Amino acid sequence: MTRSIAIFGCGTIATEIARAIADGTISAGLDVVYDRHPEQIAEIQDQFDDRSQPVAATDPDDLLEADLIVEAAGQTAVEEIATDALEAGCDCLLLSIGALADETLREGVFDAARTSEGRLYAPSGAIAGLDSIKAAALTGELESVSLTTTKPPAGLEGAPYVVDNDIDLSEIDEPTMIFEGSATDAAAAFPSNINVAVALSLVSIGPDETAVKIIADPDEENNVHRISADGGSGDIETTVRNVPSPTNPKTSYLAAVSAIEKLRSLETSIDIGT
Repeated sequence: MTRSIAIFGCGTIATEIARAIADGTISAGLDVVYDRHPEQIAEIQDQFDDRSQPVAATDPDDLLEADLIVEAAGQTAVEEIATDALEAGCDCLLLSIGALADETLREGVFDAARTSEGRLYAPSGAIAGLDSIKAAALTGELESVSLTTTKPPAGLEGAPYVVDNDIDLSEIDEPTMIFEGSATDAAAAFPSNINVAVALSLVSIGPDETAVKIIADPDEENNVHRISADGGSGDIETTVRNVPSPTNPKTSYLAAVSAIEKLRSLETSIDIGT
């Protein structure tokens, strides 16, 4: 039986997921999509022929009939859909995992996953090494975990932290650290840019203890994520240089591919890697 998928949010990553369903990369059906912008819904529907085109939902509750709901609409959408989806027995794939830096929301979502038939998934996104760090965390001896993210200034435009602190990104002419703090603080300060920090923290030492630095570099064309984890089984260091999405510089293209691979892996009988 083909798994039915619903998508909440029809932006850059959702469009790539829809394309992967339409071309058979993901063995599932896209039944229904929801977004507050009709033109974005239409862009996803255009990936399909008339017989397989997903229905445009008028309310998030319309998604709850699907086997799996993909949240791709930002942190506020996690509050709207995650707990309800899990309690309804739907599986839920969260792309805006930065929302789970909020302890109250995190515990509510996790409790729903533990006590219902729905399963909660989150892809690795635009970073590498989560598998090894997750394994190392089993020792209980990880001493420190940090993420340093470097982006072109344009990829940070509109972030609440940038706006609230009157940071003029156009004036930056050399690599400049514009933020240093915990993953918890980073998720609130850069909700569209730093979901990877929370994903990293949740498999390691927690959002409050995971250290994050964000650097704006006008000479950098890619989104660069450097991870360092120390203790337990040894030291782990990874660096990923991601090409930004051509349609949204805030998003790394690898984040879309990671979500596609996560969905694809749910349908395969062979699963290699932690």
